[in-house]
Amino acid sequence: MSQRFDIIGAGIAAPGLPDWQALEDALAGSGLCQERQPAPSSLLSPRERRRAPRAAKLSFAAAEQACAMAGMAPGEPVAVFSSAMGDLDITDYMCRTLADDPALLSPIRFHNSVHNAASGYWSIGAGATGDVTAISAWKDSATAGLIEALARLACTPDPVLLVVYDDLAQGPMRELWPTSQDFSGALLLARPGHGRAMASLTAEPSAEPADPGELPAVLIERIDDNPAAQLLPLLALVARPGAAVTMAAEQGPGLRISRIPA
Repeated sequence: MSQRFDIIGAGIAAPGLPDWQALEDALAGSGLCQERQPAPSSLLSPRERRRAPRAAKLSFAAAEQACAMAGMAPGEPVAVFSSAMGDLDITDYMCRTLADDPALLSPIRFHNSVHNAASGYWSIGAGATGDVTAISAWKDSATAGLIEALARLACTPDPVLLVVYDDLAQGPMRELWPTSQDFSGALLLARPGHGRAMASLTAEPSAEPADPGELPAVLIERIDDNPAAQLLPLLALVARPGAAVTMAAEQGPGLRISRIPA
């Protein structure tokens, strides 16, 4: 059984890929963009920006792009935030502080250590009143996030914002999670006919291995470095016409996503 859906907004935030234009340039063979950085969040107050963990800020950078591209207020869509590890910067800090001197543990950083910190800050900053979900599926988190977003889209007429993110590993955590680059990607999914579509797609279950399609080597390197970047093939399929990509999963069926010709 397949499901048809449109993409009406998209965003990306990573070193060398600070925005959607940078991704389009990389796909055209121009390499990575080292001149620009992801724009700081416009949703958080200065106080909340100081308090927010770095993984939350990373997720916001892509999510805000997707909403702006669609001309939609950030608080409007249902949202799904998917991350394998949450905020590794805080995890490293918590472990080091508890090992050295637990009395020095910051209450704010402890508060931000929960897995749904990014989605919680989004609810506050965006003024979201609808469902905002946080999920994790280890290295399958990009695929699981898309499955969750499609399930949400099947149950609601409203667009669904998917945000997939993971930050780089800090300290000893690199032995467990050897990521050296941040990555965040966002897609705003809608039912066909909801608005101007960047791309019309179909998704169906697949047990096939991952197939990222034809991507430049610099983007393949990102997929190999950070599991959140497994969303890159789908982002690329939206950015330029292509046949199909497969997002695999180790713990269950993945998805084969095809682009419908305009």
